[in-house]
Amino acid sequence: MPDTFYYTRCPAPTSTGVSAGLGILQERLAGLGLRPQALQDVEDPEILRHHFEHGIPNLLREGGNIPPIWARANGARTRLLGITWLDEFQAVLVRADAPAQTVADLAGKCFAVPQSTGHRLDVARITALRGIAQGLRSAGLTVADVTLVDAPPQAVALGARGKESFDAELALLDAGAVDAVWVKSAAGAAAVRSGRYRVVLRIDRLADPLLRVNNGTPRTLTFHEDFIAARPDVVRDVVESARRAVDGIAQDRERLWGILARETGQDPADAATAFEAFTPDNLIPDLTPGRLAALQDQADFLFDQGFIPKRVDVSEWALDWRDL
Repeated sequence: MPDTFYYTRCPAPTSTGVSAGLGILQERLAGLGLRPQALQDVEDPEILRHHFEHGIPNLLREGGNIPPIWARANGARTRLLGITWLDEFQAVLVRADAPAQTVADLAGKCFAVPQSTGHRLDVARITALRGIAQGLRSAGLTVADVTLVDAPPQAVALGARGKESFDAELALLDAGAVDAVWVKSAAGAAAVRSGRYRVVLRIDRLADPLLRVNNGTPRTLTFHEDFIAARPDVVRDVVESARRAVDGIAQDRERLWGILARETGQDPADAATAFEAFTPDNLIPDLTPGRLAALQDQADFLFDQGFIPKRVDVSEWALDWRDL
């Protein structure tokens, strides 16, 4: 087993990101005889691609659930050690001067959908399609009731944790080429703060938790089976220290928003708006029945829509770190 241990997370709130932001993750890995290395600081594309594919054993990944579900469906030998559920800002936006007041008013209208290049898994596109479908579903509509308009392709580097953006979709909205866009997180909050757009639906505030499910709700923490077998002590320590890191900073909201802003590449004020639902439990990895059920709902959506080649059974994938 290599001495270098890679950790990777998405530009989103994660327990790993909080732990790394406080220096705890790096300190714990070094104390266990490993050389900690953020995957995003690596230049080798053969290593970087494992942010999505998770084909190397010496890697932990935490973040959006689409890549790990996709990797598992494509044969990656990973195990699910934890799930977090921090509802982030998710909204359907129209122009500020648009007549639409509700999602139901958007029947027969056009939604922008992003396109990404640089990897065979277009996470941004799948996420937007899921968000649009969830928003329409809340009003008794389906994607068949609207027209999807492709935004110009945007290059996404392998393993990138760069600033999340909805610029391509919002440009279509500004130009009148579409009637609505789906946005999320701090970047979505920033768009609303600009005053150019109006929210017709806050998906993250819907009462039914399954209507809030998307790539970032819930998020997953995964390790490779080979590493778990070789170093269960590291796995236990990393997960436990990440849980303690979140709990320890929970009351210092200013510092927390600063860390989440760095993780998302956004302004701290937008991070505070996007993740206003934060409580310590939201960001502590666990395998509660509700979180497992939500992740299964997402996995089934990906399979039903043809985004993954086979169904992923989340209960079989899950492994409680306390049993190691």
